[in-house]
Amino acid sequence: MGALFFVYPSLVIDLWPWQVKALAVRFIGAIFLAIAFGCWSALRAKIWQRAKILVLVGGTFFGITSIVSIVLAVSHNGGYVISAWTGYFLIASLGNFCLLYRYGWPRKPQDRLGGSGPWRTARWFFRIQTVIVGIFGIMMLLLPDVAQHQFWPWSVLTPTLQMFAGLFLATCLATGWASLQTDIGRIRVLLPLDVIFPSLALLAVGIHWDVISSQSPSALVTGVWVFIYAFVAIGSAFLFFFSRKK
Repeated sequence: MGALFFVYPSLVIDLWPWQVKALAVRFIGAIFLAIAFGCWSALRAKIWQRAKILVLVGGTFFGITSIVSIVLAVSHNGGYVISAWTGYFLIASLGNFCLLYRYGWPRKPQDRLGGSGPWRTARWFFRIQTVIVGIFGIMMLLLPDVAQHQFWPWSVLTPTLQMFAGLFLATCLATGWASLQTDIGRIRVLLPLDVIFPSLALLAVGIHWDVISSQSPSALVTGVWVFIYAFVAIGSAFLFFFSRKK
């Protein structure tokens, strides 16, 4: 689904439950592809105490998106398309949280993983990312009009911006958690998702640069977002490959 949304946005644009344009569809495709790589990373982790953070990420993102969809469905008297998508978001969110309930979050004595001292580079990278996505995510979710006019680089409807906020806030939880870990396996499990989304987002921006250049509030706003996405993508890729040596 992520590949279809990203590569052929014109084919699926009418299937989305609210009005979106091609750039937003590609961003949604990038989110779905990042989630797919997150699932792959969770399966490769094999140990629940390493994979559990990705379950929390998925549950948080789909939970916020389902709330956005429910509010929109109620205000627009529903419909088959939005009902189907809302059902999908709810099932995905509840499925993730059921896994968290089933296997638990706290570590048990048998779950203790060996860890060395803190990986300072990763710790500071995740701390910076946590602050950035946390601040932007809260504003995009609670103050979408302010976010749209002050710092989002192209015009989107409020539900789209709040959906993106769901990803930002889920990422905030994940990077905040990662900044506290000493086991490299726990850090490494997050990195594929952290590489894929900003990389594809930058590619989508490049494809639709005409939209960005005409709708962005300012060149500074555009430059800041491009820098943030590049910082996260390059930093996560560096940590992913360097963690093999460690």
